[in-house]
Amino acid sequence: MSMIKLVYRNEMRLLCRNPYLALPLAIQLICWGYVICMYESEPVHYEEIAAVFYGNFQWILMVNLLVVGLFAVYMAGKDRESEFEYLAVTYKVKNTAWIAGKWLAAQTYGFGLTAMTLLVQGIWFLSGSMGAEERLQNLMYVFVQVEGAYFLLVSIGFLFGIWMKNTLSYICIPALLGAVFLLQANSYGFAYVNPRLNLATPYDSMYIATPYQSIWGINGVFDGAMLHQLAVFLLGVIVILAALLLFHPHRRLKIEKRISMTLAVILVIPAVVISGIRYSQYDSALEQYIETGEQYLFASREEEFAFLRTSTQGERPNYPFAIDRTDLNVLFPSDNRIEADSRLSIAYNGDVPVNDVSLTLHHRLAVTECSGSVEMTCSREKDFIRIRFPNGIQPNERFDLNLNYEGDMKQYRSDGLLAHSFIESGRVYLPKEASWYPLIGERALAGSVRGMDPTYVQFELKNGGLVEDSPTAFTVTIKGQEDGVPMALTIPREPDGSYKGTSRYGLSLVGGNLQEVTVDQTRVVGHPEVLVGARKTTEMYLKYWDYIEEWLGVGMAPKVIYILGSDHSKMAQFTPSLEFAAWDFYDIKYADPSVMVYALATDLIHDNPSLGEDVHILQSAITWGLMKHFQLDKGFDRFGDWYAHDWRSQLPAEAANRIEMLNRFEENSGEQFLKAVNYVFSQYDGLKDKAEFNLETALKSYEGEAKR
Repeated sequence: MSMIKLVYRNEMRLLCRNPYLALPLAIQLICWGYVICMYESEPVHYEEIAAVFYGNFQWILMVNLLVVGLFAVYMAGKDRESEFEYLAVTYKVKNTAWIAGKWLAAQTYGFGLTAMTLLVQGIWFLSGSMGAEERLQNLMYVFVQVEGAYFLLVSIGFLFGIWMKNTLSYICIPALLGAVFLLQANSYGFAYVNPRLNLATPYDSMYIATPYQSIWGINGVFDGAMLHQLAVFLLGVIVILAALLLFHPHRRLKIEKRISMTLAVILVIPAVVISGIRYSQYDSALEQYIETGEQYLFASREEEFAFLRTSTQGERPNYPFAIDRTDLNVLFPSDNRIEADSRLSIAYNGDVPVNDVSLTLHHRLAVTECSGSVEMTCSREKDFIRIRFPNGIQPNERFDLNLNYEGDMKQYRSDGLLAHSFIESGRVYLPKEASWYPLIGERALAGSVRGMDPTYVQFELKNGGLVEDSPTAFTVTIKGQEDGVPMALTIPREPDGSYKGTSRYGLSLVGGNLQEVTVDQTRVVGHPEVLVGARKTTEMYLKYWDYIEEWLGVGMAPKVIYILGSDHSKMAQFTPSLEFAAWDFYDIKYADPSVMVYALATDLIHDNPSLGEDVHILQSAITWGLMKHFQLDKGFDRFGDWYAHDWRSQLPAEAANRIEMLNRFEENSGEQFLKAVNYVFSQYDGLKDKAEFNLETALKSYEGEAKR
């Protein structure tokens, strides 16, 4: 041990004399200084401090890994290149002491880079909106990620430096990191090779883009990273033991060989066990995702088109049944487990008697009780609960249904890297699309097509559009181990802790590091650090929402807006709703009025090419009305000129005639144009079958009424 200390002190003395080794530390400090200054100089923050940190941390880590790896190769071979090693081996120094001392010196340099990162993170996070426990968790996560990666790279560098006595040892480090980079790129939820290979990285990369997830922080990746990096540390020790066995074997003592091999064998066992546990964790998530994709495969093209009409075009199902009231008592007994007692008041609005009704509840939730105010029998098939009435249900009849259920709510998307719904320590997410409470009718919760996607799983899984025909009055109480986590529902919270409200959208539950502000009548829920920016963006939208309501008579302002990570916010957008919106960082920071007018018009009239040119012209007329009011018309005087500008060829004759009719109203006065669009939109909005809409007929009808 004393000889190891002697070699270590000598190597550290030599390192301290080399001024160039301070350069990576200085560059890292400058990079972090630039990132922090750019963020703190912004008058309004739209992104959390931790989100900015982790977004830059990964790239700085990759550069540092290259530096540490090359440095380790240099440390392993520098004495051989200077021929000092041939002199040193004649001393009374064991191979173990010689290599261990140099290896510890290299590890110390890597730890210096780790300490720099932790220092920056620790100081910067003090100004963030997080508790001491969360700060400590983030520091521990970064430490094991960074130090574990450096630890393994130093050992691999020594192995290459001892094994390959030429320049090839240096080339192998960037080649190895290139493979790591490709595996990282394979972890974005659409892997083209087996995503299980993503586990073979020196740091845990089993996340999409960033380990940080807005209000949920790093809770979703922390436990997995601890296991992964423990295996990495053990592998680092095994690799350096292998390097010891390769170093000048002719002068190696038998006891050195015996100890090295014994330690390597002993460490292989826990390394394999821990790696197996981590592998099985991800494998089960991936298998569940693949099973979900296969379950929701479309049986025909017609089924796919019907799915798209609800998920992207907002088409309503038009069920004869409606749930007027839902009372939910929800219990979270353990991680990802839910037990719920629900009481539903269901109305039948059909014209003829029926004998059955269907509900939708996720197939992983087992029904424990199904009874009601009328005689009934219940059966289950996948996501559907079919209720049969021996005596039938008459038109305008109402009945109550008691439905109790329990099960596992952990669901995955994007190669099993993204948790779609979860109930865990410090984070809760139960979106409506997870069907954690009963929905009326037989609903497509998701959809996928096999054979048309070049990715590993060969399908793309999309959430279904769960649009409702009528609003429901909800009363929800939530209890369990996550009761202490700040939570929010798409309906308001009462002073007694329950949630009550009427919503046409439905229920989506979030829990984590969140707060809530109210802008006019809209609740905005998000991480405390982004609420000022979210409020500013909401106030900007409010001007447009108010004008649309004044002009077209449609309330556009959502009742609630969730500020989530980009992956979760995108998944929630498959259910179009004017009551609920899920925004991400890009939505609140890059809200551009010239783009907003198009998006708002699309919210009113969803893009649907099958509805024909008339609907598209009406959508464009609404966009033009917004552009004129907010002075975004880009130099065009008439609607027809602006509309024709986007056409590369001549307008179709029928479209040109309808454009000309609208132009005549605009030539009389801008107010006449707005009134005409208002009338035409009301005609369109009142149609059950939007395909029946005829713009020319609606405009002629308006002309007739205007002349009276």
